[in-house]
Amino acid sequence: MDFNLDWLLATDYKAPGNFLLIFSILFAGIFLRYLALAWVYHEWVYKKLGDTMPYRRLHQQVRLPQVKKEIWYSFLGGLIFAFAGVVLLILWQSGLTQLYTRLSWWDLIWIPASYFLALFIHETYYYWLHRWMHQPKVLRHFHHIHHNSLYTSSFTSFSFHPIEAGLQAIFLPILILVLPMHFFVLIALLLTMSITAVINHSGIEVYPEGAQRNLLFRWMVGATHHDQHHLKYRCNYGLYFTFWDVWMKTEDLGFSKRFEEHTRSGEVE
Repeated sequence: MDFNLDWLLATDYKAPGNFLLIFSILFAGIFLRYLALAWVYHEWVYKKLGDTMPYRRLHQQVRLPQVKKEIWYSFLGGLIFAFAGVVLLILWQSGLTQLYTRLSWWDLIWIPASYFLALFIHETYYYWLHRWMHQPKVLRHFHHIHHNSLYTSSFTSFSFHPIEAGLQAIFLPILILVLPMHFFVLIALLLTMSITAVINHSGIEVYPEGAQRNLLFRWMVGATHHDQHHLKYRCNYGLYFTFWDVWMKTEDLGFSKRFEEHTRSGEVE
């Protein structure tokens, strides 16, 4: 069975006019998605849930000047991610990628398997990239932009120096050159990246009490885990999962205690 995307690939995106058109469409979608998701999560989770369960808040609401800077750097990052998106389309259109749309019975196994394999590869790439970005000279030159947000909010999720945004943006175009991937998996990865980034920077813990004793949740990065990274710098480098931090002994020793304090009523640090 085919998921017909001939209409999407019928246009020559290397032509300057078409390149600018699809670039503008992708940028608008990326940046507006960021604004909408960040705002909704901040208003309905940080504020509404935080008012009901204040012990889940990791810190107080950030100030407007910080949010304005984060939105500006997210705007710049959106331009870079949109450019990467057009490059991805051109590679796909040129037949250079492993991206496909035809569904077969094999995809009942391969679609979930390729999704989790892509997450593992991305986690590995990001963990080691992130550790490199904490080298003093690298941190000083561009990664400090993200860390200027000592206390994070959902608007911090996309706030990167353009160089860092570029290093993140190249991942998917390179991955689809080598990993067979259905179009649905590509969309699922993009959604996962957006949602987890907002959750991890939101400043409020949403994972359930006892998650650290759960076989699934134990290995997932959440707001408390990533907040420790922004507060202490030299720990908790993970993106989606904690296993590299655990294996490399870079997980903050006080993380579990702080997590429990922010998921138990009446026990705020």
